[in-house]
Parts: sequence; C-alpha cells; structure tokens
Amino acid sequence: MTANGPIDKRHVSTESFDRYLGSRVPVVLAIQGEPKAFIFIEPSKTELGLRIEVDPTSETPSTGLRNVVARTTAGDGTRFLEVVVTAPALFRDAYPILCSMADRVQVDGLSAAVALRATLDNMSSLLRAPDSMSREREVGLFGELLVLISLMDVLGPHNAVQAWRGGEAEEHDFGLPAGDLEVKTTTAETRTHWVESLTQLVPTLDRPLWLISHQVTAAGAGFGQTLPELIDLIRGRIRSGPDHDRFERGLAGSGWLEEQRARFVSRWTPRTDSLAYLVSGAFPRLTPDALRRSGLPMHRIPEVRYRIDLDGLPAEEALPETIAPLTRLKDWL
Repeated sequence: MTANGPIDKRHVSTESFDRYLGSRVPVVLAIQGEPKAFIFIEPSKTELGLRIEVDPTSETPSTGLRNVVARTTAGDGTRFLEVVVTAPALFRDAYPILCSMADRVQVDGLSAAVALRATLDNMSSLLRAPDSMSREREVGLFGELLVLISLMDVLGPHNAVQAWRGGEAEEHDFGLPAGDLEVKTTTAETRTHWVESLTQLVPTLDRPLWLISHQVTAAGAGFGQTLPELIDLIRGRIRSGPDHDRFERGLAGSGWLEEQRARFVSRWTPRTDSLAYLVSGAFPRLTPDALRRSGLPMHRIPEVRYRIDLDGLPAEEALPETIAPLTRLKDWL
C-alpha cells in the first residue's frame, strides 16, 4: 500500500493509516532510519504496535499500563522490542505516539527503553484506560447496543453479534450482508451528531451505508434503561461460547469496564422516533474526495471531526426489512 500524505516526512499520514485499519488485513509500515523500525497492524490479534531493533542483551521494559505491553521478539538473528497497543478504541490516537517513540530512537538517539519511558511519561493519560467513559461514549455505546438487540430479533443472536464491530477500529459499527450501518446517538434537542473522521461516512466499496439516528433523553425512575441494564439484557440472550466472548471483547474495546457499572445510573428513553438515512447523494458529509476536488492540501489536515445537523432532513420511508426494526427504540425503552 502507498501512503497519500505524511504526518511528517518520515511517517504515513493519519488518513492513510485509517485506511489501513479499515482494510482488516495485516500491515507492516517501515520507518526509514536506524535502527530498523516498523509500525504493524495485526487485525486477527487486535494489535497495533511499534517494532524496533534493539541490542541482543537488552532487557524488556515494563509499561505499567493496561492497554500497552512491551515484549521482545527475534527474527533473522535480530532482536526487536515491540510496544503493542491492545485496545482497538485507542489505535488512532496511539499511532502518532508510536511514531514519536520511533523518532526518539532514530532521530534523537535515545535507547528504545529510554524512549519508551519518555513517551509514556508524556502520554500516559491517553494510553491508560480512563477512570470512566465519558457521557458521550456512554450514549454512543448505548445507541449501538440498541441496534444490536434489535438485530437479534431480525438475524438471531449469533448473526447479530457477528455483525457488531464494537471496538474493532472499523469505520462502520455494523456489517450486514446487505450493507453497513453507522449508529449515531444524541441527547441534544436537535438531531445533531458528531462524525469522527472524513471516512466514517464513506461507503465501503459498493456496499450501501445506512445511518441510524437515535435521539434519547434522561428518564425518570422506573422508565427507560441504563447502560448496564441494556448490557445485561443482551447477555441474557447470548449463549456462552464464541458469541459471548466476541460480545465481551466488543464491550471492552468500546471502553466498558465491568467494575465501574455502578457509576452508570442515567436512564435513557427516546426523545423522538429514531430515523434511518441512506448515506448517498446529497446526504450531508465531508469526504476525502470532496475536499481533494476543492484543491485543499489534504496532507496538511491530518484529522477532522465535525457535526452534522439532520433536523428536518427527510429520512428514508421504504426501508429494507433488516433496517426498519432498528428504528423502533420504543420496543426496548
């Protein structure tokens, strides 16, 4: 694969990195310099890492972090230190951090162990699991799980769990045989949603992309559902085994920590009916192609996050049979 634009002259751009993540194939990106260094993505192991050549006698440092591990490997008579991020939800933020560690070794001349400590000292607040997920992430996960439990009625628990891409750093939240789903949930009085990247609302190849828009609001006692209640409801419908394990991995990758369930006491109920939009044509969105056509130097804009306002925008009326049930929040709240 070839990068389109750099973070700097030494590294693949974040836009290209996003495409590598979305490809779901193993990727190794060489970083020019000495000692040898590589960024690697292993989708089957849900790992993003930096592999850097070290002295054969060097010890393996400890990160002291839940989501970042250090280990040594050997190949062709060369010893490598690997610094591996294991939480897919952190991959995009962790990528420039791994690049900065490579720079500390190749450009600044630090040893890999010293560079690792310096990097983590500066960025540990990002790489550590937060004390509790933010309200925005709580509501976002709540909306995805509403779609998941609705899909269980349409596809069955096994197929529904397999369709959910929670925590896998994919561009879209669900992959169905007939297309992909992006789920957006807001607590605002207007139907406004955050879009996390330029590619989040870009269909994959020729697959249709649907956006499910939820509006929820805080409910009184005895009404609606809390996030832990919805999680338990789904758990009760999944048999133990691979489906259970996949669901739990999705929760963890989305930022859920079981030991913190007591903190999530907000009860959510529909503010309005949920709507489904086919993301095509004049649907409001920013895309890399549209911005390139405008003549903007895209390599100078490494990251974009923006809001869309769907208030009053007509939704699709004729919905596929797999999509229509996903808009009926009141079935579950």
